[in-house]
Amino acid sequence: MKFHELFKKKRMEVGTVREFARQSGFDLAYISRLENGVTLPPKDSKKLAKLAKALRLRDDSDEWQEFMDLAAVAKNELPEDLQDNERIASVLPAFYRTLRNKELDETEVKKLLDMIKNSGKED
Repeated sequence: MKFHELFKKKRMEVGTVREFARQSGFDLAYISRLENGVTLPPKDSKKLAKLAKALRLRDDSDEWQEFMDLAAVAKNELPEDLQDNERIASVLPAFYRTLRNKELDETEVKKLLDMIKNSGKED
């Protein structure tokens, strides 16, 4: 699923595009462009959070995280909470090679697997 698809699905659960724009304080045309994938999600994390809250997403929910992750992907960015994680940054080159069907050596595979297994743990 792409950001604009999730956004539209969640907005439709809240009400019409006009109602949503009025209630959220966002411009109707802006909401329409977001829903149609014409406009990228906002760079400003506060504005993105305001959209998520207007969609009635709880900030501690999986839906919130999916919304934020899809927004980052749409903007060709790493999710904000991962940008400063040195462990993730160190294995991204191996991950990118994997996505490009390049062969990884044993050390890189181990590093990638360890990072995935330990991504939620503190250093």
